[in-house]
Amino acid sequence: MRHALPIALLILVMIPLLTSLALPREGEEAPYFNVSTYEGDRVSPERLKGKVFVLVFAAEWCPHCREELPALSRAWKDAGLDREGTMCVVMIVSSSQDKAIKFYKSVEPPSNWRLVPDANYIAEKYGVNAVPTMIVVDQEGKVAKIFRGAVPPQQITNLVADLIGVTPQQGNYTSPSPSATQTHVSTTPSEENNGLGLKPGHIILIGLGVALVVIFGIWYYRTLKKFETSKKGKKKGKSKK
Repeated sequence: MRHALPIALLILVMIPLLTSLALPREGEEAPYFNVSTYEGDRVSPERLKGKVFVLVFAAEWCPHCREELPALSRAWKDAGLDREGTMCVVMIVSSSQDKAIKFYKSVEPPSNWRLVPDANYIAEKYGVNAVPTMIVVDQEGKVAKIFRGAVPPQQITNLVADLIGVTPQQGNYTSPSPSATQTHVSTTPSEENNGLGLKPGHIILIGLGVALVVIFGIWYYRTLKKFETSKKGKKKGKSKK
């Protein structure tokens, strides 16, 4: 029983750490969320079952996102995906609502795109730590593909078209620069990547976990030493008798 408290504290610290670092895998169910969009709809993987939808995680201050979203918008329309059975949900992170809405409108989104202006908690749930990140989810609510960083929009539209069984039309789009990858997600645009792909919250949790392990080790060692000393004292007392 004397070990129960520190072990319970260790579990309480490590569980959120492990879950926050977990990334969705292709073929797995899309992590749950249920949120209102700027347009007034509610969207969730459950509500969108039967449709192929794309979750686009972006930030209005991200230079790669400013290239990627307009190109994807044009490619989406040209491929004939502005139709029933598909949807694109643009998740704006680390941005003020006014700037998020202005940025979203500037890309001239298709009619079946929706905007979530403040999607930080959803990004956390999906393990997104850099933008742009695009996650394609199939009709069964399973992750079909994750695109990290700026990619040619045809890769995304071709996959969506293939999943709904249509042949996409081909257009000319401005493809992202080959050197353009991802911009680290932060609470402010100036926050630097820590080099590990971890958010400050993850680092704090890791630090707490390590500290708790060290404290538990010290406590356990001292308790064990006291127990051994007590045991030896009892043995000496019995031998004297």
